[in-house]
Amino acid sequence: MGRSAPTPRLWPVLGLLWLVPIPACAQDVESADVGLAREAFQTGDYDEAVRQYGALAREGRDYPTAARGWAESLAITGEYEAALDALDEARTGAANPVELDRVRGAVLRVVGRLDEAETALRRSIDGAASDAELARLELGELLWRRGDRDRAIAIFDGFIDFYNASVDPTAAELTAVGTALTYLGRRDSGLFHDAVRAYGEAIAADPGDPMPRILMAELFLSKFDSREAGTLLDEADARNPDHPRAALTRARRAKFDGSYAAIELTERSLEINPNDPVARAFLARLYVDLNDTGRAAGEARRALETNPVSLEALTELAAIAHLEDDAEAFRAHRDRILALNPAYSELFEALAEAAYRTHRYRDAVEFAEEAVALDNTAWSAYAALGLNQLRVGELETGRQTLESAFAGDPFNLWVKNTLDLLDELSAFEETRSDRFVFLIHPDESELLSIYAPELAEEAFDAMSARYGYEPPTPISVEVYDRHADFSVRTVGLAGIGALGVSFGSVLAMDSPGARPEGEFNWGSTLWHEISHAFTLGYTDHRVPRWLSEGLAVLDERHARDGWGGDVSPGFLQAFRDERLPSLARFNYGFVRPEYPGQVQHSYYMASLLVQMIEEEDGFAAILAMLDGYRDGLETPAVFERVFGLDADALDERLSAYIETRFAPAIAALDESQPGGGEFLALLTSALAHRSEGRTDEAIAALERAREVFPEYAGADAPTLLLARMHRERGDDDAALEAYRAYTALNENHLEAHVALAELEEAAGNAAGMRDALERALWIDPYRQDVHEKLAAAEEEAGDWSAGVRERRALLGLDPNDRAAAYYRLALALYRDGDTAAARSTVLRALEIAPNYEDAIDLLIQIRGGGR
Repeated sequence: MGRSAPTPRLWPVLGLLWLVPIPACAQDVESADVGLAREAFQTGDYDEAVRQYGALAREGRDYPTAARGWAESLAITGEYEAALDALDEARTGAANPVELDRVRGAVLRVVGRLDEAETALRRSIDGAASDAELARLELGELLWRRGDRDRAIAIFDGFIDFYNASVDPTAAELTAVGTALTYLGRRDSGLFHDAVRAYGEAIAADPGDPMPRILMAELFLSKFDSREAGTLLDEADARNPDHPRAALTRARRAKFDGSYAAIELTERSLEINPNDPVARAFLARLYVDLNDTGRAAGEARRALETNPVSLEALTELAAIAHLEDDAEAFRAHRDRILALNPAYSELFEALAEAAYRTHRYRDAVEFAEEAVALDNTAWSAYAALGLNQLRVGELETGRQTLESAFAGDPFNLWVKNTLDLLDELSAFEETRSDRFVFLIHPDESELLSIYAPELAEEAFDAMSARYGYEPPTPISVEVYDRHADFSVRTVGLAGIGALGVSFGSVLAMDSPGARPEGEFNWGSTLWHEISHAFTLGYTDHRVPRWLSEGLAVLDERHARDGWGGDVSPGFLQAFRDERLPSLARFNYGFVRPEYPGQVQHSYYMASLLVQMIEEEDGFAAILAMLDGYRDGLETPAVFERVFGLDADALDERLSAYIETRFAPAIAALDESQPGGGEFLALLTSALAHRSEGRTDEAIAALERAREVFPEYAGADAPTLLLARMHRERGDDDAALEAYRAYTALNENHLEAHVALAELEEAAGNAAGMRDALERALWIDPYRQDVHEKLAAAEEEAGDWSAGVRERRALLGLDPNDRAAAYYRLALALYRDGDTAAARSTVLRALEIAPNYEDAIDLLIQIRGGGR
């Protein structure tokens, strides 16, 4: 059931203002020289714009256009003092100096001289300068930034009257109208449509100015429409590839999209304007997301060098202080920010985001509550509050908060998607065990609830013994039958690549039906997410992501053969080429990957690090690391306390461990060698021999390939190819050995597990067959043939309890002959000693088939008490 409010899309055709469209003709008449200077400015040739505008201004020509352009051309590259000096020079002898006060006020705003800025802007307005409407917008934004929201709103509201009364507004004035409407949209979301229309008219009035496109892109991005934002930014870049605000908006879009390019694009913006305090603060935010607080603080302080009252930069310093548990510094930054702007809800919204990104979900709830308490129209803060309430398990409270957020801003796609998801989640069926609550789609609940609680309880017991700790219970596990729904639960939008997520004692994951067969192992995924519940809880949610992920993969390896990921050629090549992140920058590989596949490589590298530590230092060292993070230590201090090493030294230990463990494979993957390296050459040779019928030669090549890279478990792994070829030629012993080796590495290959079960059965190894079949069900629990075979094998072995489980699973798959399925379940229950359940179950069979003789006989046995 979806929301019935307006569609969360912004279309320029939906303008709601009550004036006929304005013709695209309103530009001041300008000289040819000013036109050339303006062209240089709009296309990003700022040095040329400064030269041309400056020459005109010094000659007193084209006043005030040339003087304004001179200052703006300096300011856009961060030469703020030079811009103010240019205005002073142009002001000397000017007939009407008030014409320069709007630009002066704008520059003073950027450098934090707010009282002077306000005075200059009011002079422009009171003096009826030709750009007084632009000054009015600047003043409204300044008042907004100082917390004087009522007076700011009154100014913004006046732009509607201005629009309706204007006959021939300039493109810049239309852009100002659009910006004013984005502020007013907080109180009337329909005005966002009008903002789009105003920006569109500004574009039509001056197609060469990239600024209206950039501002419209920012609006679309704030409404979660990355595609439309990208289109507008492409158009702006086609006109001016060197616009610093366009580059910064691209960086914000990259952050929204989860792209590693966010930092690069922000740095590109700062190459153009190295003194932009907003871009510096945003770069600090990106480093905060990476938990690189040292770099973040450095960037925030550089922003403050330009603007000592930058709210964004001070906010990042407050976030850093909170993450570092520096309560005194946090209070100092918070109090300073609120003294500058008592209504600055963005402070607490940013703190909530930083807390969320570092897994401190309860802190995120508390910060978001402070944000909405400061500003009851901060709908994005309501959204942050509701989403984080869901993350800590407060489903009903979170729903109510998100309903408020949606009522205020129906264009927030994350909120809309989440509310739609909650409507679906309310129909999920609940299954409880001692320490878990599962919410599973009705179509899958009967089957999955047979397996998931049992595995979860096993994982809890194993990890509580391993960590000496128990997280708060019950742990809630939401199992989504559609990956898009899981993705919405995680990031609000479809398309996330993860399989599961842990918010502590609230977990969410794909069901096995949400992905194609063989794409993931739902058992190991559940185990992985439960591990996160332990490490997050153990450290009061202070464990860095790389350590939590590494331990989760290692915990998988302790659970079952083959679980826990496997090494790939790409990982070893990245290691050889030194493309893996250093330990000092480990989180970068997870949060800001620099190449496709680096996230997966980072998971595996983290698992190798903790495996090395467990093997060489003992698991007590792992616990000591977790203790350090719980005590509030940063990673360098943790390494020093536990190992007496810095990050570089531990890096060297890890590199030596990887070199030793994978030395033959690394050498065999050397692409500079003939044939692309020995490993690839051997595989190519084996396939050629096989296609030509030379089986012995093919097997010999595969055996050598396996020897140099024994841990490779891809779909073209020599171990798997050998298993198939040995079986084809009837060498079941060799095939059995190869399938055992392969399935001990690959947790997702269903065909290999089924083949292994068949070979184990042929070899008379009933226990091995049952183990292979059970592991196959963690890949695909929907295979009736596997359940049938496993049920028969368990009953043959006398394990009637396991037989009952499989017979229940078969009923969960809705078999064609339900009467027979009920009968076989009843028989297993009876043999397992559960007479009451056997009786009720066999009666279900007889309800379907009243003359079912075997069922009648079983019922007589049950009533007679015989076995």
